[in-house]
Amino acid sequence: MNSKNNDKQITHPSKKNELQVHIVEDHHEVLPFIYRMMGSKILPLNGNILIHLDSHPDMLIPKGMDADTVWNKYELFNKVSIENWIMPAAYAGHFSTLVWIKPPWAFQIADGSYIFSIGKECSSGEIRLTSNLPYFVSECLYSPVDKMENIKEIRLEVVTLGTFIKEPEREDDINGLLERLKDRFPDCMSYVLDIDLDFFSTRNPFKALYKNADLYESLKHLYWFDTPKSEDSLILEEAVRNRKEQVDDLESLWTYVAENKCGGTEPSSRRWPAVKELAHKVKSFYKDIDWEIVHDAGCTWDNSDLPEHVTSREDIKKLIEKTFHNLIQTLNKPTLITISRSSEDDYCPPEDVDWIQEEIIKVLKKKFIIKVHEHYDE
Repeated sequence: MNSKNNDKQITHPSKKNELQVHIVEDHHEVLPFIYRMMGSKILPLNGNILIHLDSHPDMLIPKGMDADTVWNKYELFNKVSIENWIMPAAYAGHFSTLVWIKPPWAFQIADGSYIFSIGKECSSGEIRLTSNLPYFVSECLYSPVDKMENIKEIRLEVVTLGTFIKEPEREDDINGLLERLKDRFPDCMSYVLDIDLDFFSTRNPFKALYKNADLYESLKHLYWFDTPKSEDSLILEEAVRNRKEQVDDLESLWTYVAENKCGGTEPSSRRWPAVKELAHKVKSFYKDIDWEIVHDAGCTWDNSDLPEHVTSREDIKKLIEKTFHNLIQTLNKPTLITISRSSEDDYCPPEDVDWIQEEIIKVLKKKFIIKVHEHYDE
């Protein structure tokens, strides 16, 4: 049953001030519900805060998407995916402060406070950022501010919670997080609380791709990229050009493999011998191979890979009862709560996702009067 047409609803006896909770499977599917709240004027159109609990930042930008796409929400919904749904909404002005709360096994962005500009790059017409964080530079998203228009300021707060899972003597500093936000987080300010269930336990699904050929680790050497530790725009622009050349070249080589089966006139790229060797290795173990997915897996490497930590139920319970419960009890009431299951693509272990979801809902019900809508296939 598709509950988009027949939402299941879990209701509290009192309907006054019900807090809407929308649960989806793929994370970018929360965006229409956020836009719906803005359309009904429950959530302001501009300047909101997004508090995002996830093992992944989800703060990339759809490749090749014109920045003006954000002004057509239906076109935008068709363009975004799980890793890139937040920043287009920030460029549109809907979010001015992003708070990524991450578990201790996520290292894509270091803990800290970051302020940067987001805008439309004049040359490409695409959304770009002035941040020199490796997460953005390695995805070719950096641009100097003087080469952009329609510029807005974004504040990004990154904080790790649940460190006690790996370091038992450590305690979560939730009050410290709120102290950092207080100048942008008055009691009256609207915010969206967004939860990916893979915050509590996550896999890197690409590790299992053509595993007998040791594909994922082999891709590391082809796609590895060290971002320069610099604030010099010329150095960062050169890094973006180098990374783009690397990724574009590898994409064309895998396309050649798919179309030519490693026969015919071979490419002249210096990376070809390594690609050819890896392609032969994969083909020695597997018959039907999706070379486009091989490239996608490679693109998850820069100077790190995707996080993986399949958490025991005992530790998941600790994360829920300590970290999540304390966070919810400390926060003011959000305007909207969105939840992503992320289980069909194996980021959140499917064997645990229903149980995690049930436990999360229990915690929310202790603080808020909620109405839950499940927008995924049973």
